Amino acid sequence: MRPRTVAALLAALLCWLLILAGCSRNDEHPQLLTVLDLTPNEVDLGDRVEIIGVGFPEGRSATLVFRGDLFRPGRPAVRDVEIRVPNATSTSSSRIDFLFTEGLQNQFTGAGDAAIHTTFRGDVQVLFEGSRSGAMPVEGTIKNAELDIRSPTTTRAVLQAREKEGGRVLEFMGVTLDENQPTAGGLLVKAVREESPGHKAGLQSGDVLVRIGGVLISSRADVQPAGGARYTEVEFRRGDNRRLEARNVDLQGFRGAAPADLLGALIVLLVAALILFIFMAPTAGIITWVERRVSGRMQSRIGPNRTGPQGFLQWLADGIKSIIKEDIIPTEADKPLFRLAPYLVFAGVSATFVVMPFGNHLIAADLDIGILFVVAVTALVTIGLMTGGWASNNKWSLLGGIRSAAQIISYEIPSAIAIVCIVMMTGSLRLQDIIRAQGGWPWDWYMFRNPVTFLLFFLYFTTALAEGNRAPFDLPEAESELVAGYSTEYSGMRYVFFFFAEWANVFVMSGIISALFLGGWQLPGLDPMQQSNSFWLQALGSFLFLTKAWFLVFVVVWVRWTLPRIRIDQMMNLCWKWLVPGSFAAFILTAGWMIWSPSYWIAKGIAIATFAAFGLLFAHFVRRVAFNIRNMQATVHVNPFI
Repeated sequence: MRPRTVAALLAALLCWLLILAGCSRNDEHPQLLTVLDLTPNEVDLGDRVEIIGVGFPEGRSATLVFRGDLFRPGRPAVRDVEIRVPNATSTSSSRIDFLFTEGLQNQFTGAGDAAIHTTFRGDVQVLFEGSRSGAMPVEGTIKNAELDIRSPTTTRAVLQAREKEGGRVLEFMGVTLDENQPTAGGLLVKAVREESPGHKAGLQSGDVLVRIGGVLISSRADVQPAGGARYTEVEFRRGDNRRLEARNVDLQGFRGAAPADLLGALIVLLVAALILFIFMAPTAGIITWVERRVSGRMQSRIGPNRTGPQGFLQWLADGIKSIIKEDIIPTEADKPLFRLAPYLVFAGVSATFVVMPFGNHLIAADLDIGILFVVAVTALVTIGLMTGGWASNNKWSLLGGIRSAAQIISYEIPSAIAIVCIVMMTGSLRLQDIIRAQGGWPWDWYMFRNPVTFLLFFLYFTTALAEGNRAPFDLPEAESELVAGYSTEYSGMRYVFFFFAEWANVFVMSGIISALFLGGWQLPGLDPMQQSNSFWLQALGSFLFLTKAWFLVFVVVWVRWTLPRIRIDQMMNLCWKWLVPGSFAAFILTAGWMIWSPSYWIAKGIAIATFAAFGLLFAHFVRRVAFNIRNMQATVHVNPFI
């Protein structure tokens, strides 16, 4: 065969291959969009979800396609699902918004009572139609995205009550909804009863209810007429018409139920009361018993051992005694502020239990800004201490309050920077995300992630002691110098509230440290999804979190009865000359670590080396303690129940 003939055949074959390749890719669209992230990663019904990227045509509608797998606790994974979200709005060139509607939630989690906590993992495709007829759409894709649809919480009861009320409104209007609701929002009408208010207003089968009373409808819970008004404006979309039509529906004779928000408030108050009286109050009381027993052992004495077994009920007896004691308010005191101060301190500490991550799903409110919430509400403690010192009309109390405020505000700076370093490594302010970013094995904890975070652990622990007025930083309430400081004029239960909050704060700081640096409830060798699929693994994770927190409580008590109290100038020098510059240096080094972004094996090697160095230091510490015990020639009782 001639070379020219061979070349012609090869050219023809190449053309056919190109044609076939082009035909096989007719269903793909050009990747002209840069899509970066989906936020937030954890959503509930009614939340607004954002797609972050570059180059979005502003003001245009986009179609979002979720392609991937659905994971549900105790159930087999649902593979290769495709969920479409039409009419998402491009609010700017870098953001696309859409509402997580009832119809969308049903496709992810299941409808009604069958709904269950679900995690989506897969790709999210963003698709814009061409600007001209016949033009190809443009798209961008987020690879390996994860979206967690929350399991029912206390707010679910409020939502169900509002949905029930919305169902009553629709029934009065004569509107029956379709079982399959649109994922883009609104409610699809299946039928309208003859001679009903909805029929008289002109509603028809196939209409999509978009707004009622000016409120955008995402579920039945939004169908709430304005109170006291006879007519309510209903906006709807009919057929393929994108324009909204409006009708006034006569709701005369409809009687609404009690506001569902009132039920929600009662539920929230009940949960708060349970947290305070079932967990927080005993925790603070038990810490006082632990502190007395540990301090007794350190001072070669027994400690409380009369009330209850091993004196365990001593804290309860002290509480009852404080309640029945006379509550004295000084004549010249500012009485309203004097009464308010201890409750401000108590509220500042107790509010942190709302975001305390006791387990994978054992958290009262998994806020997107959880750690920021902790920093914010604990600022009430400073206000309460200053208020108590000022309102007492006592120079020593005022001096104690000022000293305490100066101490807390000063040590807040390195404490906040240490938290920022952890947030920077995680990329989230949510405490659960911080825990999930770590691992169950010690070398996967943030404490041992690198030498900088190892030092940050001790820096944050020191600042937490100072913020809680714990020894050796308890000068604001030192009896020998300031006659009990800011609480000098208080008596009875109000006096106890100051220290009740301080003891509870010991557990709070230990729990936060456990979440930030020690892996929280993460079990070794298991990922969070495996834990969430088993009740017993979740319970074991909660037990592990409490074990870490209570060990740190013991260390806090240990430090108090070991180190001497320092002077006020030494305390402030330690903060401003050492901890503040050290925290800024740690911030810069952490930023450098994030920019460097070492490979998996290099990061793992550094973490294991840091953990090994800690093991050597701890072994040396144990050896020195054993040496001192042998040389003091005293009887050491290991049994804690003597």
